[in-house]
Amino acid sequence: MSVCPQPSRKHTAFRSRTLARGLQSSPHMRLATTLLPTLVAAIPLSASTGVAQTEQADAITTINGETLTADVTKVYFNAANCADPANTFFDLTLVNGDGVQQAYLWAGTENAGCEQETNRTDQTLRCRPMDGNPRTVGDNATIFNLTLQELVDTEVVDCENTSLEGAPFSIYAFRNEDPGGENVAAEGYGVAPFRVDVTPPDQLTLTSAPVQEGSSFSVAWNSPTDSQRIPQYRLYAASTDDPDAALANGILKTVGIDKKSFTVTTGELSLTSGEEVYLFASAVDEAAVTIGDGNQGPLSDSTLGIAAETSGFCDDPNVDCSGCSVSPILLPDGQPSAGLWVIGLVLAIVAGWRIRR
Repeated sequence: MSVCPQPSRKHTAFRSRTLARGLQSSPHMRLATTLLPTLVAAIPLSASTGVAQTEQADAITTINGETLTADVTKVYFNAANCADPANTFFDLTLVNGDGVQQAYLWAGTENAGCEQETNRTDQTLRCRPMDGNPRTVGDNATIFNLTLQELVDTEVVDCENTSLEGAPFSIYAFRNEDPGGENVAAEGYGVAPFRVDVTPPDQLTLTSAPVQEGSSFSVAWNSPTDSQRIPQYRLYAASTDDPDAALANGILKTVGIDKKSFTVTTGELSLTSGEEVYLFASAVDEAAVTIGDGNQGPLSDSTLGIAAETSGFCDDPNVDCSGCSVSPILLPDGQPSAGLWVIGLVLAIVAGWRIRR
């Protein structure tokens, strides 16, 4: 068997030196060697320039004394706020507000670029000052007791357009100095986004039966077409087919964003056999500081529930029999219950015992 000879250490070193000289003499390698330090040196410069262009994120932190809850995804002024803007108060908290004694506030549209002098003109409704006077920055870098009316008076923020459904706006807070006729660097201002939504969700379309009889009733619906998120649905009840009467009676139940139905029992409604109830549902959008306080849509058409005793082993009209059936071995959807499985198990044991005998 022949064995290939291994190169000597001297031969290997010679090849390595030759290859290195060839690479260094290559025009492409010389170009790369020249450009690489330049590119590496430029990376920090580009990164710092990008960071310098990032605007600071201020925030509206309370509206009418209520702090935004964690499940609120955006800051809204809703129809109730717009109905009385002079008495809708809010606080604005500045990020990186240490050392800021006062701020000049401007209202702007979304991405208005109010830090640019050319956008702060009276020829457009892109950016407008909130009366031009500086606002005192108090504890926790917060400007207290601003009003929605001040935003509306700029004519940038619209509160009267009934088609507004989450229209975005911004508050620009310029630190310490009036922006005047200059462009303002990113560290000299902050932007607080907010939205105006005065449009309630559409009326829900019920998919449940128009008339139901039994010890429990289901109210189900299709999703509304409101483009904003619907975090809450409400159930109402009345003795007549009158939505106003149902509203006057108050909310019977609420469910969250992932639900599309209610179930309510005759016991919960305090109904006796033969009594009737009309049930309605409505949607509430997310335009609020607290989930459930947003714009509420109109009540749906009703479903009529008639209390009736259930036959079989679950016949108490004051007990929730939604999980019961007329048979102890069948569930309401026709599937076998635990009772049937027990009977089957006993029969199998008996059959096995007899076979073994």
